[in-house]
Amino acid sequence: MRSLLVIAALACGLLSITTPADAAGVRVFVRHDVTDYATWRKGYDGFRATQRQLGVVSQSVYRSVDDPNDITVVHDFKSELDAKAFVTSDKLKTAMQGSGVKGAPTIWYTTMTPGAAGKPNHVRLFVHHEVTDYAAWRKSYDAFQTTVRKMGATMQAVYQVTDNPNDVIVTHDFASAEKAKGLLASAELKAAMQNAGVKGQPQAWITTRALK
Repeated sequence: MRSLLVIAALACGLLSITTPADAAGVRVFVRHDVTDYATWRKGYDGFRATQRQLGVVSQSVYRSVDDPNDITVVHDFKSELDAKAFVTSDKLKTAMQGSGVKGAPTIWYTTMTPGAAGKPNHVRLFVHHEVTDYAAWRKSYDAFQTTVRKMGATMQAVYQVTDNPNDVIVTHDFASAEKAKGLLASAELKAAMQNAGVKGQPQAWITTRALK
């Protein structure tokens, strides 16, 4: 069962090599469920050569800690045009169908914002939400980072959706899922998100890097 942590108000496993988040112009996040991870992974790895042919610069895969068949895939591209051509390609559609992807995936086209910092770790927390005003939210977010680090975050990055700059994905890395859950459950985070202008109910999911 997909873990969907709903917070009152504030966001990919990697294969053997990943490049920095800003190594390409556009980062695409894709989240979907699969029937069986091992079967899906075999199909995904078999599609790697085609990925490169279709413009993928780097890629990564994460699995939910609560449901190993809940997958978040990250692909970097030189441009949004390349990214959308890949996502809408018949080759990708066929590969996904053949590997057991369930239902329609959720896809975000994003650009990385300045200010990412820290050391990558094994557990990655994704949080996706909309904000009333990105500049106001970012000021509050940056001010809260000292608290986030005290609560165990080792790395953070912020991405804006290309067609809506107030649609934001945030990632934080931790040494353990317990530390990530501690941040999500904290009163400090809830208050910070409320004050920063987060709209509606954010989605949050905790993952681990999937090397194979």
